[in-house]
Amino acid sequence: MQNLAAQLEYLHSHRASGWIEALRGAGPKRRAEFVAWLKESPRNVHELLLMLAVDRALEQVDANCVQDIESLLAQVDQQIVSLPPVAQREVNPPTRAHPWRWCGLAASVLAISVIAWEFLSPSGAHGSAGSWKEYQTAKSEQRAFELEDGTVIHLNTDSRVAVRFSKQSRLVRLLAGEALFKVHHDANRPFRVSTTDAVIQDVGTEFNVYSRADATVIAVLEGRVNVTSQEHSALPLPAASPDALLASAALAPSASTASRTLSVNQEAQVSHSGSITVHTLSDASDAVAWQQRRLVFRQQTLQHIIEEFNRYSQRKIRLEGTAVMHLRFTGVFDADDPDSLVQVLARESDLAVEKSEHGFVIRSR
Repeated sequence: MQNLAAQLEYLHSHRASGWIEALRGAGPKRRAEFVAWLKESPRNVHELLLMLAVDRALEQVDANCVQDIESLLAQVDQQIVSLPPVAQREVNPPTRAHPWRWCGLAASVLAISVIAWEFLSPSGAHGSAGSWKEYQTAKSEQRAFELEDGTVIHLNTDSRVAVRFSKQSRLVRLLAGEALFKVHHDANRPFRVSTTDAVIQDVGTEFNVYSRADATVIAVLEGRVNVTSQEHSALPLPAASPDALLASAALAPSASTASRTLSVNQEAQVSHSGSITVHTLSDASDAVAWQQRRLVFRQQTLQHIIEEFNRYSQRKIRLEGTAVMHLRFTGVFDADDPDSLVQVLARESDLAVEKSEHGFVIRSR
């Protein structure tokens, strides 16, 4: 058994080393075979990484190629002899197929690392051979895209997503801005949306995701979603049923660093630190009012309100003073009419509104 284990160990290592050689200058077909080999077993990934680490270390042995390996081998003690072959050995010993010189090894290691990274990185962890396809909108533009599975993505102003589908999964990266997802459910291919803060997995639903400067905000309009912070995205989702998770959730806002399951009219905010705060919305349609070019604010800070208006207009509103930023307002506005907000603020006795070259300045009197 020990001999068999040793032979298998050698076989995995030999194949990993062979791929490092084979992929030098390999074409798309050979690279696809490499990815298929990686997917056969986690052991293959382990051995490849081990061989890459060994190669990087050996690269430093004689970086300038000043040593001649033949002369070094000639100095080996002649009393050292080879061991006799093991009976019924099925694996041939390694052959010396190329000179033992390490010049240019850095370039080959880099090439292999790039190929391996494409497969091993979070974006490629599901083994998709397809490429990412991007969709985006300009400032003040909104567009809708239907994906190959029937899912529809509505992009808000100045937003960008990247999409990649495979036989095992459907992956979307929200790279900037905000998007509403109307997902076509497929139990065999999970639909996941990722931002810098969170990973959202669909459970047959309609949900909105907004990647803000300070956090990611997810609102559910239909069905359910599982939300996990990026810090914990490698962990499995909770084993409890969605109904049990929802029953245990309080109506008041709560914070957690674990995965959460959201249902209709619930909103989660995932911070950069990984905490998840969940609360119940009085009307989930407020979160997607942007589809009608409306902005709905319910006791929101003036800083947040100004940031939202500035997403849609070339004419910017600027706040001066921290006290002004924390004032709170409620109202419904036309996203394309910043003047309507300025008129409301001008009626506030403790605020001063001034025109500037590129828009307006709001400050305390």
